[in-house]
Amino acid sequence: MFKAIAGIVIGVVFLVIAAFTAWSTWDFLRTAIAVPGEVVSLNAGGSHPQVEFVTRTGERISYPQGGMIYGTKVGDKVTVLYQPEAPSRTATINRFGAVWNWTLMAFIFGIGFIFFALMNFPPRK
Repeated sequence: MFKAIAGIVIGVVFLVIAAFTAWSTWDFLRTAIAVPGEVVSLNAGGSHPQVEFVTRTGERISYPQGGMIYGTKVGDKVTVLYQPEAPSRTATINRFGAVWNWTLMAFIFGIGFIFFALMNFPPRK
């Protein structure tokens, strides 16, 4: 019984985290600036490209992109989203898996914990 309840609690915590990251991502998308960028190298295959772009103020930035993205190649043109007050820290390519990565992961873990907890609930006597 304890394991099932603990699994549900952990799942709910992950869903709360998913809600907070979704809100944060939505706020980011609402205020982000979009500029063209380019994949300049691959750090660990097509899922971890090094992306370079120039901000609207002319600053050239190169950063490693993570997230649930696949199949990028050197030379690919991408759209980069960033916040003007911190472009190198906030930059991300405008692909669903890159933008919503943390929200999706927290949501999947939350649903998974709850599902397996409910499946392992002891039967009623």
